[in-house]
Amino acid sequence: MMNKNSFLLPKIQTKYRWDAEPVFCFTSDIDWASEDVLNEFIHIILVNEFKFTFFVTHYSEIINDLYVNKIIERCIHPNFLPHSSHGNTFKEVIEMCKNLAPESIGCRSHRAFDVTDVSHLLYNDFGIKYTSNTISTLHKNITPVLHESRLINYPVFFEDGSFLYNELGLSIKPYLEYFTFPGLKIISLHPMNMVFNTFSIKWMRNIKDSMSPHDYNHIDNATISKLKNTSNGIYNTAQEIFDLVKKNNYKIMSMNEIYYETIKNN
Repeated sequence: MMNKNSFLLPKIQTKYRWDAEPVFCFTSDIDWASEDVLNEFIHIILVNEFKFTFFVTHYSEIINDLYVNKIIERCIHPNFLPHSSHGNTFKEVIEMCKNLAPESIGCRSHRAFDVTDVSHLLYNDFGIKYTSNTISTLHKNITPVLHESRLINYPVFFEDGSFLYNELGLSIKPYLEYFTFPGLKIISLHPMNMVFNTFSIKWMRNIKDSMSPHDYNHIDNATISKLKNTSNGIYNTAQEIFDLVKKNNYKIMSMNEIYYETIKNN
């Protein structure tokens, strides 16, 4: 007889829509972005069209309004690294982040930090049901992975920073077969990269290093206008993804929708 806590085992092996076609999920780790950065970000990504899931790091009136009006979902984005503003212990960090989004059942850690102690805390003590801490490079046929902690891990298909880090260019056109192949296509975008239209990791790193942490977290519209890249950048890459999804009418699901689809027959 199967243990009551093992109900996910047969579910995770079930065939889903994403096994036969690409299913897109748009997410954003807000990474302490200022209100002016977030305001521009939600306009350039057309947040109303793409069922965005925001992984939150701090209180934002803009994000809160989007959530209250049921335009987005919220998950937590805890920073477990040393000197974290979220707390000094794993438990403190999770508690603070859950206070930002009490309804959250999903987590993606800052810098994809993931150890067993954290996973068990998330599941056993804080009601988290899934994570998205594996960052792939355009991996085909992504499906949910059942973690030993009982969390379900949904690997990321495309992350803006990783795309830049791997120097894959600024267009998805050479990689269309990966985007159109079946599987979960979880897209991870960062407000700073999108709003400043980052074209290289080093360039964005120089911007961050030129400011104090306080100034970086309170970037205003004047600073955006002054420093924004006006040539081709990662925003243009993301726009190609948006256009591809709309042109082909690909299925779009939020993170929570994917989770509930995974377990729907329980």
